[in-house]
Parts: sequence; structure tokens; C-alpha cells
Amino acid sequence: MHAEPIRSGRQVVERTIEEPWLSVLKERGSGERALLCAVLADAVRCLTHTIGGTPKDQARLAVQARRWVMKRGEDWPYSFENVCAALGLHPRLVRRRLLALAREFERGR
Repeated sequence: MHAEPIRSGRQVVERTIEEPWLSVLKERGSGERALLCAVLADAVRCLTHTIGGTPKDQARLAVQARRWVMKRGEDWPYSFENVCAALGLHPRLVRRRLLALAREFERGR
């Protein structure tokens, strides 16, 4: 375990790295796997408001990312559950951690 700074606007937050998706994102690979990693990484950035844009844009993107994470089902190839499954991640675990992380950033941590 080690701490890595996560930037949220001007604030730097120290977090213990234990997130289930981090090792997967570090080992992106190429092709379809890299695209799936990029989709998941984008959701993390949107939920933590660490993506560029105005505060209004960040809030809109966070809402869209939350909807994507919360939607259950495997009805399209890039659904949250299919992305997690293709990356070897457990969707419920990742969903729970992403939503908890989003709440932390919403509270200003």
C-alpha cells in the first residue's frame, strides 16, 4: 500500500491506493482493452471532478458518469457491467467504490 496524490481542482488529496481498478488501468494493454480502460478511467475523472472544464461542465459530466455506473444490465457492449467484466473486475465492488469516491470528492475531500 502506498499513498498517491489525487488532484481535484487546486486541492491535492492523499489517498491510500487500494482501488480495485487501479492495477487494471496501469496494465492497459492495447486495442479494445485500452479503450475499455479509457472508458472506466474517464468515469473516475468525471465522478471526482478532475476532468477539465467549467464547474457546470464538471457537474454535468459527474451526473452522466453516475448514471452510467448505476445502470444495471448488459444490454450494450460498453455498459458499466460489460466494461468491468471484460477487464476482469467485479461490477458491484467497483460500483460501490466509485460511488463512495464520488461522495468523498463531493464533500470536498
